Amino acid sequence: MRSEKVTMDNRRHNSRIAITGSTGHLGSVLIPMLVEQGYLLNCLYRKTRLSEESNRVKWVHGDLMETEKLRPLFQDAETLIHCASVISIGEDNRDEVYQINIKATERLIAQCVQKKIRLVYISSSTATVPDNPERVLDEKAPRTQSDEFFYGWTKARAEELVLSAVADQGLDAIILRPTALIGPPDEQPSRFGRTILDLYTGKLPMISSGGYDLLDIRDFSQTVINSLEKAQKGEVFVTGGKFYSLKELAEAVNPSRVPTVISIDLLLFLLPLIRLYQKFVPLRWPINRESLMTIKQGPSRVDSSKAVAQLDHQFRPLQESVRDLIGWMKKNDKL
Repeated sequence: MRSEKVTMDNRRHNSRIAITGSTGHLGSVLIPMLVEQGYLLNCLYRKTRLSEESNRVKWVHGDLMETEKLRPLFQDAETLIHCASVISIGEDNRDEVYQINIKATERLIAQCVQKKIRLVYISSSTATVPDNPERVLDEKAPRTQSDEFFYGWTKARAEELVLSAVADQGLDAIILRPTALIGPPDEQPSRFGRTILDLYTGKLPMISSGGYDLLDIRDFSQTVINSLEKAQKGEVFVTGGKFYSLKELAEAVNPSRVPTVISIDLLLFLLPLIRLYQKFVPLRWPINRESLMTIKQGPSRVDSSKAVAQLDHQFRPLQESVRDLIGWMKKNDKL
């Protein structure tokens, strides 16, 4: 496992990076790592910014939907890391997901082309679907055409916009497709952070069958940083960790409080009744077809060999990520 510390003497770049999604889970991990490794940053925030105070960080107040207000974001920047995105929650927020994940990305692409700025687009493994009997996901997997999981569909369409601009407008861009990200710090917390918190405290009475490929957010952040120098124009990289069932995740979080496992197929069958129940008794963790199908149709294995070979992509064991996250939550009064 790589060291978390990289000295400024070893990697002093002094190139300026623009970042969207600065206050999200990925941004909050990526920013201090970039600062530590010698980069200058323009970090976009919309409401509140991180507590990161450094003379290497310039905070830019703005909105992805208002292009004119984004000029300071691009000032002196050589590269834009586009982390910002919105996760879909059933049918409730589709317009917001579409506007941020597709239309805002389209505007940023135009700015990068105009200003000759490199784009590192943070996509998602859910933008693609495995098309082989073994359900192995790699860079050859086709982009999803179904909008059943709307977030994945929007990321697939945004990828097409990026690669079209590479081919037709000379955009210098790469695409990274991470799997599910976990680990500290996790201020908000993220959805997986809340899941781990509830598993630890015993607030989840049940979990579904199936699972996710889980990747420590610190390892992915380092892969993003590595890509700034190592990745070639137009390349796409799948960046995964290891597949774990939800039961294995629960056992890693708190082996004395493993919830009951219920079949995804049974939950899908009972979904009309669950929807009716949720109208009268809102659940802490709403169950919808979108979330269930994401688990059911997800890959059984993710092949990150290209990223490992070309970007020095690495990933640590789940137990380390869970231990560090719970430790961070305790230290920061989240537990």
